[in-house]
Amino acid sequence: MLNDLKNFVYFILNQKNYKRVFFFENSFIEQHIYQAIPNSHKIDRTLIISLYPDAKKNIKNIQTIYFKKEFFLSLAFIFLRIPYCYSSTPDLNNSSFVKSSISKTKYIYIQHSPMSLTMIYRDGAFNSFDAVQVVNKFQLNDLHEINIKKKLKIKPIKSKYLFINKMKNISVVKSSKKKILLAPTHGTDFYEKKIHLQLGECLDFNQYDLFFRPHLMSIKKKDFELNELNRNFNIDKKELNFSEYDYLITDWSGIYIEFAFFKNKKSILINSSKKILNDNFQNISNEPMEIETRKILGFQVELNELKSIILYLKKIDDYNNSDIKDFFKKNFY
Repeated sequence: MLNDLKNFVYFILNQKNYKRVFFFENSFIEQHIYQAIPNSHKIDRTLIISLYPDAKKNIKNIQTIYFKKEFFLSLAFIFLRIPYCYSSTPDLNNSSFVKSSISKTKYIYIQHSPMSLTMIYRDGAFNSFDAVQVVNKFQLNDLHEINIKKKLKIKPIKSKYLFINKMKNISVVKSSKKKILLAPTHGTDFYEKKIHLQLGECLDFNQYDLFFRPHLMSIKKKDFELNELNRNFNIDKKELNFSEYDYLITDWSGIYIEFAFFKNKKSILINSSKKILNDNFQNISNEPMEIETRKILGFQVELNELKSIILYLKKIDDYNNSDIKDFFKKNFY
């Protein structure tokens, strides 16, 4: 509490020195948006506000203010006077992340996912932003329709998806076994159906090593028993490195789009229940990207087909991936 108070006082007294502030809600957000921080002589006019203590490990020469309590975080945003605020946290004004009450700060949303802006976000998640980065034509069309239906004037900022465009191909030691990354999203029945355990029973561990990367929200909501995972899987807690893996298995996470871009390779997509946070998404005429692209960038597997998972892994090895590059060239900026 005392450190939060000190940080709040420092923020109030010194925010006049900054031109832009980035809000890091968690380490996942940092991985996705730190690439958007300008690398120039004016970098000292950039501030980071963080809700977790280990922020800015990738970023040098930038002041970071860490708040442990959301109360002080919210208070800092209420009194924000910095001209530009960048975030990858949606639902501005519906959480402790709120708009300033005393200035005309511009709020810019940076994408942490290439997925649609409709089905996987709550209705109105972007309404309070002045501008939203769009990394593909699907997101641009979604934002146009949101503006029309909500009578808003959110500015689209067309740009590359910085997270995968700047991801490095890091050399790794090759092993005799093929490595599989299992990375489900949250908000589906993946854990309820115990799909991770079923997959573990269907794989030949003489041929494959299975690594599990749970979503931060699944950890926060305790969707699974951590001890159960530690007994059955290798847990990947590191910064994401696709270079390590030969295959990806997910359900409705956008990670398969990133994997396809980086590896030029299809993934296995488990048809669990859809991740739907917006009950009104069907009022949008555009089909959500996460539905349309499953046919192009992955092999879809029904729950009753999990025992055939090895056959799908072999399909990936045999597939001609020429259409994957065409898809990204046509649809991504």
